[in-house]
Amino acid sequence: MMLRKWAAALSTATILAAFTGAQPAAAAPPQALADDLRTACANHDAEAAGQRGWARSRFEQCHHLDLDLELKKVNTGAHVGWIFLDLWVLATASDGDRKVTYEVSVEEVGISSHLNDALGYISVNFTGCNTADVACTGTPLFRSDTIQGWFNQPKLATIVATSPNGVGTGTYKTVDLLAMMSLNVEYRDGQTIPYSNPVAVLNASRFDSAGSLLGNGKHHGTVFTDFVPVLDLDARTGSNHEAEAKHVRHALRRPELTFPSFVGKGVPGEVGSGHPLHRLMNSSLSAQNHNGSVTICKDVWGQDYATGGMECDEFPFQSTYEGSSTSTGGNPARWHGSARPIDGDQNGAGGTALSNFYGAQRLLDNGDPTVPGSYGDAFYVNVLT
Repeated sequence: MMLRKWAAALSTATILAAFTGAQPAAAAPPQALADDLRTACANHDAEAAGQRGWARSRFEQCHHLDLDLELKKVNTGAHVGWIFLDLWVLATASDGDRKVTYEVSVEEVGISSHLNDALGYISVNFTGCNTADVACTGTPLFRSDTIQGWFNQPKLATIVATSPNGVGTGTYKTVDLLAMMSLNVEYRDGQTIPYSNPVAVLNASRFDSAGSLLGNGKHHGTVFTDFVPVLDLDARTGSNHEAEAKHVRHALRRPELTFPSFVGKGVPGEVGSGHPLHRLMNSSLSAQNHNGSVTICKDVWGQDYATGGMECDEFPFQSTYEGSSTSTGGNPARWHGSARPIDGDQNGAGGTALSNFYGAQRLLDNGDPTVPGSYGDAFYVNVLT
């Protein structure tokens, strides 16, 4: 992309003047758009340029398309010139409110100097809002303007999508929003092929009103569902859940040395494995998971395994679909997991860390245990050493 590399060495004002021969109006620089997220986004260009963008967390997502578009004749395909632009969408979801905010801008615009910049148009259209359960504010949601117009005012109005508390489906009153943005670029001489991307940006979010059922979290909130969060457990000396974390590490790294024991055992949940865990919020099924794990502890360590303040710890956790009963059809002996006695206080501290994580990440269970492949929200586990 030699054109982009050359242009990047110049200031925006210099670029526009060089390409169009026009002197840009004295305008304020583009408004800072969530600087920290934007900087992080720029360091993940490949992901950010994809249709679904790059998510830094359950509450921050960005899209960045850095485009050099070659203009060609309709009939012959002959080269006409270039239009270039940067499309930014910085999205933030609210933990505590059913709200998503989108900052949209079209920046670093330019057109080949021999072309008439008044004929170069860039159009963006934000859709997906204004459904029965979601409303969007911010005018306009659509804008079509010239190269000069976008240069003078690169920012679209801030768009805010909201959903009323308590509205939605299921136990947790969830509402899904799939926001889309189209991008069209034209040289309006009647002879040049336009560029059209009807879904340049695709942003998936979910509103919920899980209330106290969420656990240690806020009663209402919004997350970006493309992001799969990671639970950090601390196996370092002095951690209040060191024994729990070491058990998890052992299960993930040396499953053949854990119980139940059988050939071919592999424990899910590790970051990078492609096999996440999924939250289970059915208390009856969670209890069945724990009972299955206790059976393993008793079989291996004896009926008095809990002597001295020990408790039967399990990984994957009982509050996941990968637990010892839900993942085996009620046959813990074939469980791809591990159960062992650990210090009760350490086990409790690990459980608190897990509960806090569920709440902070707004992990819900909209799965159906009777339907294969239907699970709650996914997450991974990382053990700090």
